Amino acid sequence: MRAQAFQHGADENMMKAQRVLEINPRHPLVEKLLEGCPEEDGSNNVVEDSVSDAAWMLYDMALLNGGFPISESKSYNERMTRALQMLMGVDDVALSDEIDPPEDDDDEPPEIDMDSNNGINIEDFGSMGDFGGEGFKMDMDSMGDFDGVDI
Repeated sequence: MRAQAFQHGADENMMKAQRVLEINPRHPLVEKLLEGCPEEDGSNNVVEDSVSDAAWMLYDMALLNGGFPISESKSYNERMTRALQMLMGVDDVALSDEIDPPEDDDDEPPEIDMDSNNGINIEDFGSMGDFGGEGFKMDMDSMGDFDGVDI
């Protein structure tokens, strides 16, 4: 879209893409914006910040959809922050106080009883070999033939 909007590599004599914003007066967003505009009699000549932000966001969306960059990124960022605050019900974006997590006096891990029903017992693995006094042994003959395995 950006290449089309700016016609990179195009001949200098050709016209560049022109920004066109078409507004559909029957669209619900546009109707809602019109509700927030001042009356014709001049009694209410102040537009609320939320209505102004909404109009600018509509314009920013049109720019981005057309492949054009947003020229005032700082203002865009401020509008998006206000919109998120309103949407999420956040009154202030100041950082909260630092939290001080409580320190544990017990540095030792809890002891796990592996012989109870809650733990893992070596018998749970079935008959994989000799679990006698010399430690774990595995019967390699029962493993099968590994000659064809490429390691």
